[in-house]
Amino acid sequence: MTKVSGCYGGGWTMVMKIDGSLNTFKYSSSYWTNKTTYNDTDYGRNGGLDNGQYKGSTYSATSFEEICVGMKYGGNFRAFSFRYPASSLYDLIADGNYRHTDVSREQWKGLINGSSLQENCTRQGFNVRGNIKIPNYGVFVKVRLGIIANNENDCVTADSFVGLGAGGGLNYPRSWCRSSHTSANAAGNLAQCGADNGNKNARAMAYILVR
Repeated sequence: MTKVSGCYGGGWTMVMKIDGSLNTFKYSSSYWTNKTTYNDTDYGRNGGLDNGQYKGSTYSATSFEEICVGMKYGGNFRAFSFRYPASSLYDLIADGNYRHTDVSREQWKGLINGSSLQENCTRQGFNVRGNIKIPNYGVFVKVRLGIIANNENDCVTADSFVGLGAGGGLNYPRSWCRSSHTSANAAGNLAQCGADNGNKNARAMAYILVR
């Protein structure tokens, strides 16, 4: 793709397209940790900002200086870009190690109209997650790329996110925070437990491009 609205300059190469309502690219998917492609056809590569899921060979074979992250939700497309040189996206994500990025809370929230996040933690970057696991409820929210937040003043039990390659935050007991999201959200915005714009489960179409 030549240009993407919201991302600086042109010459962007599509790496992934993720439908937040499907489980294909959720946090635990092996697609994040292997080099297997998904729908890597001429249409998948050249379909632009369509609604078809895609993971190209570009995930493991393309080096870059900058990353463009975009989301389409409610008929609106929003995106931003940031500098993060790497030999490939695979090398940033597959090992599961957390890597911080210098993207603001406002930039992440700006991807979804009416987005919502809790006020604390705001840990963001690659392979972002809370710190504990509770039997029957699993790990709290986690994203392969994005931001997580919490109502407590720590990142231990984060309950909300804006990002993609997401997981967790579902089937909470209502006694915890009067919220019990049950629908999986692999990309978009999940918010509960005192988030700044109320409870949300906005499942978006998300895109990662590099150049």
